[in-house]
Amino acid sequence: MNFYDNAVEVHLAAKSLCENGHYRVSVCNSCLAIELFLKSKLHLVEGWEIYEFSHDVVNIYRHLLKKFTSKIDLTKMITMSRKYFNESRYPHSNTTIYTNEFAGEFLEYVTIIKSYVDDECIATINDLQDKFRK
Repeated sequence: MNFYDNAVEVHLAAKSLCENGHYRVSVCNSCLAIELFLKSKLHLVEGWEIYEFSHDVVNIYRHLLKKFTSKIDLTKMITMSRKYFNESRYPHSNTTIYTNEFAGEFLEYVTIIKSYVDDECIATINDLQDKFRK
């Protein structure tokens, strides 16, 4: 399964978890979906290999920006994703922040970042030729 298809599946799981009241785990899955959507286009940017196994979505996004500008600044969403990916997986502190509204924000972040990937991270003919020549 490729990163993009995996991201779609994880995003669907995050929606289902939220609908069933599992807000903390929904946030975790939303953060993972964001990472996977961003990674799905990473191979189109020179030097992508250093981020292939990284969970550092902030630098993955920055690396994508070298080639694919964004119509809106996604930095806040990406930063929140980085922060809450670990915090929602390993909740050592206050878990009362994980509400339906909070999980809903992250679901919206995923939708916005998916739009960036779908609409702005477009492979060129040269990208495709390079990919399939290898």
